[in-house]
Amino acid sequence: MSPPPPDADEAPARPASDDADGVRPWVVRLFLILAFGVAFGIEGMTLVRSYLLDGEEPTEQQADATDEPPALGIGDDLLPSTAVSERIARMRMQARSGGAWAFRLTVEVANTGEGEYRLSLKALEADDGTVYEEAPSVTCAPGDSTRLVATWPIGAEARPRALTAVAEWEGAGDSTRTVRRRVSFGHVPVRMQR
Repeated sequence: MSPPPPDADEAPARPASDDADGVRPWVVRLFLILAFGVAFGIEGMTLVRSYLLDGEEPTEQQADATDEPPALGIGDDLLPSTAVSERIARMRMQARSGGAWAFRLTVEVANTGEGEYRLSLKALEADDGTVYEEAPSVTCAPGDSTRLVATWPIGAEARPRALTAVAEWEGAGDSTRTVRRRVSFGHVPVRMQR
């Protein structure tokens, strides 16, 4: 007699593998988490850095822009913080076809204060980087007015960019007050002379 065929329920159990290749599911999950985590981390850092750094650059540029001296033209006051009026009456480049060019600036000073007032123009800067140290100045008595006419030789290729205006006057007692301001120039007209 032959042994009876085994029941399907009694079939020998094979060791169950987690998948066909024998790779465990937790290893696959770990690699997926690492791959997506690194990708999201890099993108997140890039996004945060772009907001933080790009958000600060315009602020720095605006701060630099405010450091630039104000551009003045005819009729503007050189030193508005003083009680004395120092208005630009005329400014122009005097050009000659066969000679040197010069920048000429005329400032009208009206001293409405009670003490003597002195205005000096120092360190004229040209846009080619040249600095002219000559310091023309004028003194004005209280209640009086005068003109300061300053001329600097500038080459034909350069234009005036900025200068420093310095005012000095008598304060309380024997003290002397000083105000210094660096100003730049807007458009300076050119006048040709023969």
